[in-house]
Amino acid sequence: MFEFPWLYLGEFSVDIGMRAKVRFLVERSVGDLALHRIRYDEGFEREPTLVAHFTEPAAGPTVWRPVWDGDRLSPSIEARSRAIAR
Repeated sequence: MFEFPWLYLGEFSVDIGMRAKVRFLVERSVGDLALHRIRYDEGFEREPTLVAHFTEPAAGPTVWRPVWDGDRLSPSIEARSRAIAR
């Protein structure tokens, strides 16, 4: 979708039960400093997977991958990601 290089800003983990955690990475586009992305890593030694794109400051809605759009965790993931992006 976006072909810019990305700058790592920070991360947080969410406990998903049964002693499992998912790590979320927040990154800023080098080509468009308002554009950010969220990726998640389940720790299976694979490349982290895209969750959403957003702008900070907000200039439009967050664009979620279909699997995350409407998920009960999405509002808190977005809030924590925006806090890191600021």
